[in-house]
Amino acid sequence: MNSLIKNFLTRVLQFIPGFLTWSVLLSPLWLGPRYPLGIIFFITFLSFFWVYRAFVHTFGCFLGYRRYRHEIQVNWMEKLKNLNKKEVDSIRHLVLIPTVNEGIPVLKNTLLGLVETDFPKKQIIVAVTCEERGAVEVEARINELKKTLKNLPEILFYTHPKGIEGEAIGAGAANRAWGAKHAVAELKKRGENLDNYIFTTYDADARVHAKYFSRLTYAFLTDPKRRERFYQTAVYLYDNNIWEVPTLMRIQATSVTMAIISAWVIEPGRMQTFSAYSTALSTLLEADYWDVSLGVDDTPFFWRAYIAKDGNFSGYGLFIPVSSDAVQGSSWFSSHKSQYKQLVRWGWGVLVFPLAVKGFVRNRRIPIFKRLTQLYYLIETYTLWITIVFLISFGILILYAVNPEAKQNPLAYSIPKVTSTVLTLAILLLIPASVIKDKLSRKKPENWPFWKKLWSYFEGPLVVINLLTYGFIPYIHAETKYMFGGKMKDLYFTPKIRSDNEKN
Repeated sequence: MNSLIKNFLTRVLQFIPGFLTWSVLLSPLWLGPRYPLGIIFFITFLSFFWVYRAFVHTFGCFLGYRRYRHEIQVNWMEKLKNLNKKEVDSIRHLVLIPTVNEGIPVLKNTLLGLVETDFPKKQIIVAVTCEERGAVEVEARINELKKTLKNLPEILFYTHPKGIEGEAIGAGAANRAWGAKHAVAELKKRGENLDNYIFTTYDADARVHAKYFSRLTYAFLTDPKRRERFYQTAVYLYDNNIWEVPTLMRIQATSVTMAIISAWVIEPGRMQTFSAYSTALSTLLEADYWDVSLGVDDTPFFWRAYIAKDGNFSGYGLFIPVSSDAVQGSSWFSSHKSQYKQLVRWGWGVLVFPLAVKGFVRNRRIPIFKRLTQLYYLIETYTLWITIVFLISFGILILYAVNPEAKQNPLAYSIPKVTSTVLTLAILLLIPASVIKDKLSRKKPENWPFWKKLWSYFEGPLVVINLLTYGFIPYIHAETKYMFGGKMKDLYFTPKIRSDNEKN
């Protein structure tokens, strides 16, 4: 009976995010005929709220860029010398890199970040964990690169077998957990003190900046809450191939970059683990690694640690960059298709909603204020931000279609002009972010024609198109499927494809 009740409650929690999203999205249809003024006020509120957020976002981008310019110029190794030498020397880094079937150009770029790090290599151990289907090829490529790249840290290699009962097939969480558990077992076998280890994981296409590990070490050692923290780059660039991908892929990538850098300045308290992050190895053990039954691994890890630590788990932004690949296919069409599939996978991040709520119910030691705040963040993320641009753009038109009499309302008559002005202002506010993005990215190819370079400066305002397509449809797709009990069966691995000039 208890099992039936638990399953029922889980299904209710799975249903809620999609239900809220569709309720808000369709509000002009179901609320417009009877309460048109309510819809008018709601869309007016959304319009001004979006402008406010655009202003805050732009301000955050500006401050984030200043932090980046400051941190990138600091000699963090020199600052480490001012700390307790014995403590600095005792620090070790365990770096976990999950792989599938990446080629040499991708793996080489990732390993070069480790070659170039200014932190002592003898204090870094790298664990590469690979899905069984590509393990033979990837291990051979790693061994080949170890011969040509000098001064690499120690690299361990693990093969994650397929078909383990209870694991989501092809899930990154299962691969990461396999590699991390085996690496920890190796450290224990060597008699290492695990409390000295900082754990870092990032994808196989990520290249850390040379100062990343020295900055991370300094942040860790000077943070009194180091065991209750995750550390993450605030400057997450898709710089490896940013100028080789189609326009919408570049807009999507840079939108994520600018959103992250701004959020780490403006709202660090709501940040969660994403793609490349670090934490005390003891925290990883306390959280019991990742949930291998899930197809999403980044954000669920935050909730596992957050609940395990009674809500005492938060982020620390490092303004030292990590560079990854923007989505790129073998053709224009395949690039867009691959981007859509990747974002559907991201949309499945909604599965943290029942995980978090059940955690709040089970662990009453988490303060009620924290539980309510986090619940609001979840609803805002998985409902408001998915629907806001669509409603601002089309909400009034839908209202007029279902209730033509609403046009007679003086406020309704002026709303289209107001929303048009508000949207224009919001778009203009995105232009400074485009300039900052250009300063963060590597230089445009010299062989680009003038018109193409000029066009790149106007890509920022096109984010609205991105929000109405890639920022909207894939997330609705995932939430709707989850709402009706669908499973995340298509654990799409985004292929890492580089253009010919990138392979050399």
